[in-house]
Amino acid sequence: MTETHIDRFLDRLRNLDALRDADTIRTGELGSVQPAYADDWPRQLNPDVRSALAWLVDRPYQHQADAIALALSGADVVMESPTASGKTLAFAAPMLHALKENPGGYAMMIYPMKALAFDQREQIRALCEPLHIDSWPYDGDTDDSEKEQVRKQPPHILLTNPEYLNMSFLGQRKAWNTHAGGAQFLRNLRYVVIDEMHEYRGFFGSNMALLLRRFFLHLDRINAHPQVFLSTATCANPKEHAKALTGRNVELVSARGTLRPRRSFVFVQPEIPDFRYWDILRHRIEQAAVAALAEGLHVLIFCPTKKFLEEAFGNARRRAGDEGLNPFEISAYHADLKPSDRQDIQSRIKSGEIRVVFTTNALEIGLDVGGLDGVILAGFPPSVMSAWQQIGRAGRAWNRDAFVLFYAMNDPIDRFFVSNLDAFLDKPFDELVVDPGNDELIKRHLPSLLEETGGDIAPSDEAILGGPFYRAASEAQGAPPRGDIPQRRLNLRGAIGQSYALKRGNDELGQVGAMRQFREAYLGAVFPFFGKKYRVRAHEERAVLLEECDPHLRTDPYFWNVLTPSDYFDGVGYGDIEIYHGALNIVANFNGYKLVNEQSGEILDRGNESDALYLNNLHAFWMKLPQTELAAQGVGAVEHMIRVGTMFVIPTDRFDTSTYSQAGSDISAYCYENYPGGFGVARKLFDAWHKALGKGVEIAQMCPCPSGCQNCIEPAKSWDISNENIDKTKGFALAEDLLAAFNRGPDRRYRDGLMEPV
Repeated sequence: MTETHIDRFLDRLRNLDALRDADTIRTGELGSVQPAYADDWPRQLNPDVRSALAWLVDRPYQHQADAIALALSGADVVMESPTASGKTLAFAAPMLHALKENPGGYAMMIYPMKALAFDQREQIRALCEPLHIDSWPYDGDTDDSEKEQVRKQPPHILLTNPEYLNMSFLGQRKAWNTHAGGAQFLRNLRYVVIDEMHEYRGFFGSNMALLLRRFFLHLDRINAHPQVFLSTATCANPKEHAKALTGRNVELVSARGTLRPRRSFVFVQPEIPDFRYWDILRHRIEQAAVAALAEGLHVLIFCPTKKFLEEAFGNARRRAGDEGLNPFEISAYHADLKPSDRQDIQSRIKSGEIRVVFTTNALEIGLDVGGLDGVILAGFPPSVMSAWQQIGRAGRAWNRDAFVLFYAMNDPIDRFFVSNLDAFLDKPFDELVVDPGNDELIKRHLPSLLEETGGDIAPSDEAILGGPFYRAASEAQGAPPRGDIPQRRLNLRGAIGQSYALKRGNDELGQVGAMRQFREAYLGAVFPFFGKKYRVRAHEERAVLLEECDPHLRTDPYFWNVLTPSDYFDGVGYGDIEIYHGALNIVANFNGYKLVNEQSGEILDRGNESDALYLNNLHAFWMKLPQTELAAQGVGAVEHMIRVGTMFVIPTDRFDTSTYSQAGSDISAYCYENYPGGFGVARKLFDAWHKALGKGVEIAQMCPCPSGCQNCIEPAKSWDISNENIDKTKGFALAEDLLAAFNRGPDRRYRDGLMEPV
């Protein structure tokens, strides 16, 4: 959108009550970057593939040509480049080359989401048809008769996802081997594409890393050695992450900062009373949809929940009709739709028949529509990386302008980003993390590995499995019982540990993990969830039962934690400051709550329940500080700054980690992962704590509050440090000392249980 168009759109938003003068509105812009072009496609490319490419595109981007040439040399490749930068052609070209040069060979393309697999198949079809190469999806949307046919006569290219890689290609190997064609598919697998590599991070990524090791070991056992091509949106450590994910050495082609459309950003904190936030915000989103339709714009609207989506979609259609617009140009898209309906909606979005789409994160990746003018975010996504993925759906060509309209929920993180738009736009590239050495996950994958190998683990397997997985398999005794299919018990995307459904009557509103259930959804708690307040009336085995309550109520709980280091993985000393990476055992104690009327401040009731949550082997980063007045008065603010800064250094979802500090006899600050076994965040933070702290200081300095507020995110409460006691001035002084110590360098290193001089 040009500056004139965005101004006109903002006027339309105001006229339809989607924006109001009392709102806090921040605007920003990222200018366009024109890409570099290569002279031609690499000469060593199969001539038929060259002809098919030349028919679609006059000449490639330089990074496409570089990636194709490197792949044709036989290397495993990871290519990082921004959204809409031609990744599909870059990995399709060497894949098709391999199939044309090796008749009878096959390829597999692995995608994290169904919408992406469908979209990518549509994109490569134009390349495949003149080459007489066929492709077909093999996932949960493929019906049983089609699956049987695919196993009998596999297409040249199969598109699948991690669940089917685990359950079908490994867990149901015999079903493939019953047909001659199916038996040959993996034996003659020449190419594996792993697209959207940045989606495989944290727990999901760590599961994927172990799954790929199992898969590559199985291929090695049947003498199949395919080439691998990974692609990702820009990240700070693509080569490191690709190796951690696959266990293979890869060569990097980077297109960082080589092309970008011009994007206009409008971040809005609506002036809405808390007790009416959900309903009025939904009204604003509905009116924004109508405004976009009236302006002839093509937009995606990302909604926080399916319930929000359904209510907003129905109301927006009615409002569009009232305005004399075509309501059927508005649609809804979510994962619960039938496969045929999802594919139909995607096709109609691309054709322009549908112009405004309410969606969940189901379309966060996978929709390549050159005509999308913008995205509207109803609330901030779970992570900064998810936000950029959603933003990347619009402006799918470097020379096409786009806009981003973000409405904040009444949530500290949402409000933080409105107040810190520049920090969001200037955010450094993400350091992606997975941990294939996670003991808890290895235990879950081990039965599947033993079933796939018959319990026969050889020393040569360590090169594929990696040390931790290999050692665990070597120490295990034998294979699972005959007939057992342990792959069925693996939940690749689920977090380790207990999760609880949030239910109001028969409606499931969402889920929370064990830590949030304990700290925020205890019996009697007033539980805010996406703009509404509920009272926790009961707990069931796997559910928290909620009922709506007076929106002016809140509960203030009484907690105190006991954190005990159970293991030390690494550590450094800077004089009287010590920094550690290790594991914690935590006993979280709950001693009741008070029920408060927020309008009057009156305490209406007290709950005297008590409970405790025991959490072991939580990987953590922590710092032990000297017994000084500055450390005692500044540690709470430093905890807060590390918590803020970590969001801009390591791409974690907002509920993956917690922080804690104490100012008593042991002055310390902690950042720990909320699930046992670790997935790499604490390890990264141990190496990059100075970056996180520096970023947190920078953001806190921009905020005019004297202590701590929602614009720079309230810190987690400690037993002896309340929000009111956060002293930003002392925090700045303590942070300055810590960063100065880092710049001087360590004088001690943790070895064999002791800090030793270096």
